[in-house]
Amino acid sequence: MDMEFSDEQKGLQSTARSFLSTECPLSMAREMESNAEGFSRDLWKKMADLGWLGLPHSEDAGGSGMGNVELVVLTKEMGRSLCPSPYIPTVILAGGAIAAVGSDDQKQRWFPGMISGETVIAFALQEENTFYDARSVHATATATGSPEGDGYVLNGTKMFVEFATAADKVLVVARTAGAEGDTDGLSMFLIDPNDVNVEMEPLNTVARDRQFQMKLDGVKVAAADVIGEPGAAWASLEGVIEQGVVALCGYMVGASERIHEMATEFAKERVQFGKPIGSFQAIQHYLALSITEIIAADTTVFYAAWTLDQGEPSREVVATAKAFAGDTFRKASDVGAQIHGGIGYDEDMDTTLFLRRGKQYQLSMGDSGFWEDIIAEEILDR
Repeated sequence: MDMEFSDEQKGLQSTARSFLSTECPLSMAREMESNAEGFSRDLWKKMADLGWLGLPHSEDAGGSGMGNVELVVLTKEMGRSLCPSPYIPTVILAGGAIAAVGSDDQKQRWFPGMISGETVIAFALQEENTFYDARSVHATATATGSPEGDGYVLNGTKMFVEFATAADKVLVVARTAGAEGDTDGLSMFLIDPNDVNVEMEPLNTVARDRQFQMKLDGVKVAAADVIGEPGAAWASLEGVIEQGVVALCGYMVGASERIHEMATEFAKERVQFGKPIGSFQAIQHYLALSITEIIAADTTVFYAAWTLDQGEPSREVVATAKAFAGDTFRKASDVGAQIHGGIGYDEDMDTTLFLRRGKQYQLSMGDSGFWEDIIAEEILDR
């Protein structure tokens, strides 16, 4: 793996950092915590105009055809600004699933609006557990007649569905066959979040973002809204989820870098006992250890992205990236707040924006224990 960015990657990084520093300052993350939709439609449209919403998708679909390394370059910059947007659920997870196994008609229906920023699609996999794989799915989809004609009826409860009420559609993963925990028998469906048989309940999250419990009680889905072959979703969905996880890892590394920079600047400026606190060995050690972990996480995440791009076995390296990047962001945000002293934990300080997200994102898309179990499985099965 070449750790030196190409000219194209450097250009993407520079453009993203310049754009987000102007259009998405940290004050926007705070503002969106009290916004009904949880993100700025105006910013979302500007991101679309830059081509970001089509970045990982093929040119045939209207995208840029870039890889996972470029995706991490972008999400790192989004993480530095704590950019609140449905980028991962819409562009990577739902968009990736439709790109992988959707019909030509479905791609033509959904990709133009998604890439232009007019359409938001939420993603609903996880239920009332910490798994982020097939074991998470207990919701059922029952055929109402011929799968080719009459469609399905969905029942169950999905948890932590991001931006669900702002979405035009929700891509739901439900079981059409097989026993609980089986990778076979899972199917994907596009549903209307405003359906009368869908009940949304907002969840109080540490990051104060827009996540929902979504109850499905007899939700009817037409055959035209079944994504891919019924019962065979996991074969393609596993790879799509790995892409989403690596993108989230990039976001966490970018956020870690930003809070470390903030803490470093504060340590240079804050004077105590007649000296900048950065001259004290204890503060130096905090900053040194933190940046060492951040650089290691950065390397691990880019290696995971590169592995996906090469088509090599990726389960262990993606799990390692998520477990390590999540732990690194949590610790970096804690250290950043601690170096600021008591004021670092004040609600009005930007440090608390990172502190709250540091813990939540460690748990998002599978907690550390979930990914560490996968690492152990891969090591012991060699």
